[in-house]
Amino acid sequence: MKTKLLIILSILLPLIQSCDESFNPYADYKQNYGVACILRSDTSLQIATVSNSYLSDEQTVSQPSLIFEKGADVRVWLGDSVYKFKDTVFVTGDNGDSISCYFNNTFTIFPNQDTQLEILLSNGKRLKALSRTPSDISFKNTSEVIIPPVGKNVVQIFWNSAGPYNYYLPQLKIKCETIENGVKKVFYRELPKSLSVSDGITYPIYPSSNNSASAVYDLNAINWYLEKFADSLSSPSIVSIHQTLELDVLIFDLEISRYISVSRSSINNLSIRFDEGEYSNIEGGLGIFGSQIRKKYSRLKFLNTFVTSKGFNFIYDL
Repeated sequence: MKTKLLIILSILLPLIQSCDESFNPYADYKQNYGVACILRSDTSLQIATVSNSYLSDEQTVSQPSLIFEKGADVRVWLGDSVYKFKDTVFVTGDNGDSISCYFNNTFTIFPNQDTQLEILLSNGKRLKALSRTPSDISFKNTSEVIIPPVGKNVVQIFWNSAGPYNYYLPQLKIKCETIENGVKKVFYRELPKSLSVSDGITYPIYPSSNNSASAVYDLNAINWYLEKFADSLSSPSIVSIHQTLELDVLIFDLEISRYISVSRSSINNLSIRFDEGEYSNIEGGLGIFGSQIRKKYSRLKFLNTFVTSKGFNFIYDL
């Protein structure tokens, strides 16, 4: 849930700076409404945020503020079924940050579904958007199944394309276990795809959204990450790493894929600046309505010696 809220915030927060750079606070001001709603297949908790921009009496800066739009009627159609959203406040993270939004926790999405969003604001204005969930993918037999791979310095996973314009986000994670105060704790760590060196310091590079139907991981990056992880512990043996890795591939629908593609033309990745003509599919407002499907590849496994050579314990998976 925290990840989804962060995605929505990454879409909406740039709207605060989305008015024209030559904005005059004393000129006629046109109010905008911002919407962010990304439907997901891996949870029944679906979230939508509706905001409006406004100018306070004391405002002298060149950008309007953004405030949650209360009292809206938010509905999503999946085929012949309609789902009404309720307003709430979610607290995210350990810092107690909160986000006001609308939610429904009674449905999930599946591939190739027509979806529609309709929002009736308290002032009678309607905001609408249409989308279609992405097609499913299947992983190819040419994908790696062992780390380290035989005779290679890269780990490659391939899948059938959902379409020529769809974007994907791969996330390769290791499953870990440790015992804290007699209680087993399970957690995951995402692995980098490559490394970057700047001023003699090595940094991990993680995958970004792209339209390539494959994921490629440098074995040196995986090895470096495990060694850094081991060095951060009082003893690596306090952590057990599972044999099976988890590769999640997020498949974005065409609306979100277009948004990602267009937004990359600006300096800040995944920002929305509508004064620069960036992508929005909200009729009557600004923002994005779309969906993502999560597909899991679970055939990739560590060799025992690759993990234990770093000092970790190893758990075989059935």
